[in-house]
Amino acid sequence: MTQPASAPAPPPPPLPGWLGPIVTVTTQVGVPTVIAGVLLYFVLFRLDTTLKIIEHSEEDRVRIIAAMQDTVVAALDRQTKAFETAIRENISANREIAARLDRLPPPREGR
Repeated sequence: MTQPASAPAPPPPPLPGWLGPIVTVTTQVGVPTVIAGVLLYFVLFRLDTTLKIIEHSEEDRVRIIAAMQDTVVAALDRQTKAFETAIRENISANREIAARLDRLPPPREGR
């Protein structure tokens, strides 16, 4: 029993412009390779974008820390000057009290 000869298969319908190369590559290298390539593409370009965002954030953080450092140093300088002034005034007041105590008559022994 032989089968009758059939007519040649009709050509497949044309694919849209963007789908043709994708189908060709997928059939030539395989689905897992195409998926791996797409994932690699996104990882590399997303990683680049992420690293640029991190770099920008670090630059902002460095500027903020530098400004905070200047503010803290200025505040510490003001506090140091105020502390030194208070200590000088305290020493002066203590010397004045000591001088007054030296001028007092000695206490009586009968009390």
